[in-house]
Amino acid sequence: MHKYSLEFILHIRDVSTDMVKNSIMDFGQDIDICELHPGKNPQGKDIKINIRTEDPTIIFDTCAEFGRIKSVKIN
Repeated sequence: MHKYSLEFILHIRDVSTDMVKNSIMDFGQDIDICELHPGKNPQGKDIKINIRTEDPTIIFDTCAEFGRIKSVKIN
C-alpha cells in the first residue's frame, strides 16, 4: 500500500502528458493526469497530477525535469 497521496500542478512545454505519465508510472499507482484549460496558453500547459506513492521525492524530481511544479498537496 502506498502511503502518500500527491496532488499537484505541473506546467509543461514541448512535452506530452503521456511522456510525463510514462516517466512516473513505475513509482506509484492510481495515476490520474488531466490537462487544465486545454489550448488556452501558447506558452505551455498546466496538467493536474494525482498519484499514490511510497516516495514523493522521486515523483517530484522526475516531474521537475519536464517543467515547473506548483500547487502541491500531500496526504
